[in-house]
Amino acid sequence: MKELMQQLVQFKQATMELIRALQQDEIHKLDALLDNRQVIIENMEKLQYTTEEFTDICDELDILKVQHELLKLMQTKKEDTKQELNKIQVTKNANNNYNKSFYNNASMFNKQI
Repeated sequence: MKELMQQLVQFKQATMELIRALQQDEIHKLDALLDNRQVIIENMEKLQYTTEEFTDICDELDILKVQHELLKLMQTKKEDTKQELNKIQVTKNANNNYNKSFYNNASMFNKQI
């Protein structure tokens, strides 16, 4: 049970680091942090414990609250990124349409009368 507690404390710390990295837009750190968190999860799977022990420790450490906060933040960042990509696409389309019409009209200046 002590090992499970240590692993869950590490899991919570890794989750908090992920939250901080997302809040500060340190995207380059996310892969390493997620990998670290996955290693902790795999280590926990190797331990022997009951569901009740796991639930009690999670409640004590407020892991569900932290996990929910991370999921909300990730969803928000995902939506923000999606909006930025949509804006870029609209701008790109507008530029392409403007350039197409400009070059189509430019051919009339090349014709001799």
